[in-house]
Amino acid sequence: MHAVSVGEVASAVALIKKLRSDEPSIPIYLSVSTVAGRRAAIHNAFSLVDGIFYSPLDYASALRRVLRAIRPALVIVLETEIWPNFYAEVKRSGARLAIVNGRISTRAWPRYRTLKSFFAPILHLPDILLVQSAADRDRYAQLGAPASKLEIAANLKYEARTIPDPIDLPSFGAEQIWIAASTAGPNEAGSLVRHSIDEDEIVIRAFQALAPEFPHLLLILAPRQPARFAPVARKLETSGVRYLRRTALKANRSLTLELPGVLLLDTIGELSSIYSLAQVAFVGGSLAPRGGHNVIEPAAAGVPVIVGPHMENFEAITCDFLQAGAIIQINHQADLLTSVRELLLDPARAAELGNRAQQFVAGKKGVSTSIARRLWPLYHAAYLKPVHNVVSRSVLGALALLWRNGGLVRRRNFEHYADWVTNLPVPVVSIGGITVGGSGKTPFTTYLAKRLTERGYSPAILTRGYQRRSPAPNLVFGPGSTVPRAITGDEAQIFLRSGIAPVGIGANRYETANILLRQFPSTDVLLLDDGFQHARVKRDLDVVLLDGLDPFGQEGVVPLGRLREPLDALSRAGALVVTRAETDLRFEAIRDRVRDYNPRAPVFRALSKTRSWRDYRSGAPVKALPSRRVAAFCGLGNPRNFWLTLESLGLEVVFRWAFGDHHVYKPFELQRVAHQARVHGADILVTTEKDRLNCPSNLDKAISPFDLAWLELELELDNEAAFFALFEQERYLWGGRPRPRRASSPGRSEHKETSDTGDQ
Repeated sequence: MHAVSVGEVASAVALIKKLRSDEPSIPIYLSVSTVAGRRAAIHNAFSLVDGIFYSPLDYASALRRVLRAIRPALVIVLETEIWPNFYAEVKRSGARLAIVNGRISTRAWPRYRTLKSFFAPILHLPDILLVQSAADRDRYAQLGAPASKLEIAANLKYEARTIPDPIDLPSFGAEQIWIAASTAGPNEAGSLVRHSIDEDEIVIRAFQALAPEFPHLLLILAPRQPARFAPVARKLETSGVRYLRRTALKANRSLTLELPGVLLLDTIGELSSIYSLAQVAFVGGSLAPRGGHNVIEPAAAGVPVIVGPHMENFEAITCDFLQAGAIIQINHQADLLTSVRELLLDPARAAELGNRAQQFVAGKKGVSTSIARRLWPLYHAAYLKPVHNVVSRSVLGALALLWRNGGLVRRRNFEHYADWVTNLPVPVVSIGGITVGGSGKTPFTTYLAKRLTERGYSPAILTRGYQRRSPAPNLVFGPGSTVPRAITGDEAQIFLRSGIAPVGIGANRYETANILLRQFPSTDVLLLDDGFQHARVKRDLDVVLLDGLDPFGQEGVVPLGRLREPLDALSRAGALVVTRAETDLRFEAIRDRVRDYNPRAPVFRALSKTRSWRDYRSGAPVKALPSRRVAAFCGLGNPRNFWLTLESLGLEVVFRWAFGDHHVYKPFELQRVAHQARVHGADILVTTEKDRLNCPSNLDKAISPFDLAWLELELELDNEAAFFALFEQERYLWGGRPRPRRASSPGRSEHKETSDTGDQ
């Protein structure tokens, strides 16, 4: 979230609180542009965000460094900050971009309008523009922002107010209290034009005129700039008005003030705490061409508010109050005396005006909730991409083109084998992916084999046996066979340990399938693990898994992204399953994007379920970890999912180490992990089932003195009945062939583990 200075930071805090309460685990960062803004951010938002920093200058190189470091999925820009490189680089990274509380003031509009041709292409980049008023919407539209992206949302400043702690401030027996807040002097910093108007003098003259009529009147005068405290005190002294400085009263509580008199509020941070004492409030910076100040705080306290004609900085809010009849706006300096006098003489009207203002502010409650509801779909619809410079993008793009063309040639070369490989006597269902790395294919294949067995099928699993070390090109084992991991590879080892189905291992899965079917003739469904790109075997149904954390592989083919083949390959899928999409919004965003490539295939969601922790020696379930402080390591295609799972379990991950996918651990690597765990104060090591299988035999010695637990997970389809209804449709699974006759379960159990040596 980017907030320029103090006012924007105040608006940001309310929205940050709402976003944080919605999703406590999602990191939020806040950038600012000014020293005052940073000071306000540290004071008001330090405990709410994960980082506060100065926004980079609008240079692509600086912006890319920030985007690479944070990897935001959503960038929220508050109010009027239009930076061409910033917007372009955010969109190039795959993040979504939202403008919130957008406004273009009447004062600034002529300058923006003359630069319409410059702003038009930039304003096409945001995904949504939430503006403060109809006037702001029309101005953004005239600058070229698409009407479909423009929405009017209530102003966040209505929720920027906080309930201040009351302060003990004596009223000196006053019957009427008038507060003149945030008064401005001549040519004060931030003024719209050069001017000689001194609001303090105007207020003092009005007080002198009222004093004879209201002998028990107390004026609390609060200049906006601390540098003006002393000059205003001299003005009061010169004018002969009785006054007392707030700092003097703090130093000596016995001081008193004879009325009518003036209390000079020469402190910072107390103004909002005393509004409720007043019968009328004038908000300064509005008679002088300063642009005005926020009227929400006095209105929320139920005080009738008077402002001058110059409210350009709060134009939308002022219009809201005027339309609600909840504020008095005067046009000339002389009108201040008249308006204050009328309200002091008519307490009933003053109370009605203050009550109307208070109710109006209360009616705006929930602004941050409404805006957050618009922002979350954008966050969950973001698909991040690497942030490359021109040179790296060109080089990687050329290599990606080679990868893409090589895959196309390979598939075409195997097309003439189609008649030969389709003669398998049982249906083939592939469980594959379109990205490199993990998307949950292994646990989903295990889940599918288990559910098919429960439904009366006799499935078998075909897998390539990645990183196995065996001279035999094809291996076949019965369910639950005990075989060293080095012979099978880690994924096949998980299938065998599940004890659900026979497993065939081999790079040429057509050959492996024929060997398996001879050894296990009762098999009536073959599950082809990671087979979406396996061109030698024709499938009856392609189930494609999409990792919800990175479903579209950074939208680039390897090495530019993580795609194995272009996204239009999704058109071949018969069904798609989204894993690791833990929210409905994320799943719906992915499903809608899939429809661009495959409008016919149904899209399902698989949820990850934590079964139990397992002891690394025996594999026995562990009721509970001995401590919440853990050190984690894994070798997965997408380790982020494991880290998020640990956080969701309430563990404090004091150290984490991600290795490459299918990493086979060496003792010295685990010794380093154990050393770092000790340095960071961990009490136990944790990892995944696949990583436990890839650990060396002397694991005890390598990780000493730590214990190790691995997490057992399983996938479960959100709409299982619909998936298997699709699965059993003749046109998908059987292709017009009669369903094979299933052998009895005892007959299957007679098969022993074997290799293909005898057959060949």
